[in-house]
Amino acid sequence: MMNTRNRTGGLLLVAALAWTAVGCSSDEKPQVDAGAVQPYKAQASKTWGGVAISLPVDSYTVTAQERQVLSQAVATLAGDCMKQYGFDWPTPLPPTPRNLNTNARLYGVTDLESVAVFGYHPPLPKGMTAPQAERETAKQRAHYANVSPAAMTLYKGEGPSSVNGKDVPEGGCLGETRRKVGLGGISELDATFNKVNLQASKQAGNDPRVSGLNQRWSACMKESGYHYTDPLAAAGDPAWTAGEGGDGSKDSDAAGTAKPREITVASADVRCKQKVDYVRVHSAVEAEHQNKLIEKNITALSAARDTWKSALSKANELLSHKG
Repeated sequence: MMNTRNRTGGLLLVAALAWTAVGCSSDEKPQVDAGAVQPYKAQASKTWGGVAISLPVDSYTVTAQERQVLSQAVATLAGDCMKQYGFDWPTPLPPTPRNLNTNARLYGVTDLESVAVFGYHPPLPKGMTAPQAERETAKQRAHYANVSPAAMTLYKGEGPSSVNGKDVPEGGCLGETRRKVGLGGISELDATFNKVNLQASKQAGNDPRVSGLNQRWSACMKESGYHYTDPLAAAGDPAWTAGEGGDGSKDSDAAGTAKPREITVASADVRCKQKVDYVRVHSAVEAEHQNKLIEKNITALSAARDTWKSALSKANELLSHKG
């Protein structure tokens, strides 16, 4: 299992094919109507809590909800472009509920209620069973299963330069639609955000205050018989990853499930974090390092944030005209 800043793994609901954005963000209410995008109705979208972690750089990007709205808006609007070439493009499905709060796994598990069921695996959205999640995943995949190769290459701009006698725009219909909402440089848009985010994380990890924090957490875990240097080492133990490319340990079932030992270790992990005040201290140190980096990169960060916000407004405007 890989250790990442926002560890996911496990049973993931397939993302919309339209566009995947990167970066962490806060849980604000989206500032754009969803237009044709309808809310997920089959199950409640309440998430497992975890400790709320908000860091300074979060304010320089859009929220996870806003990105989801933009993703679906782009796919919806790109359908108009596809029709000009004689192709139909599937209307996006309603968004699937999120299973964790933003930044919930930034420092590993923090929610006793969640780990008591799922251990280190990412929890399913509350109210959703594993079979329901599997059906939702299958539905998302099947939604685009009948898209022809010709339509797919046109959508992504990876095919011929002209289709049915009409020139294909750079990046295909997806690229054209992104430009219409002001996201033509989407691959570079979050570059500064990610640089600040990752550099601050590395600097915080090397900070003596965090090093000492990890030592105190590790000592707490040893009292229960578990030997890990830091929380991400515990989360990344290959014993939990049977069925996900791990070592097939008896301690883990298939993706999205956890056996008793994993639950016991994860529960001890959370309690040790609470004992040493892990999340508050680590996030405070990381915020210090972020603020210094933000000061050096404020122009690029502000420009990126303004571009995202403008794109939200433009997407809303285009969807309203379409409706």
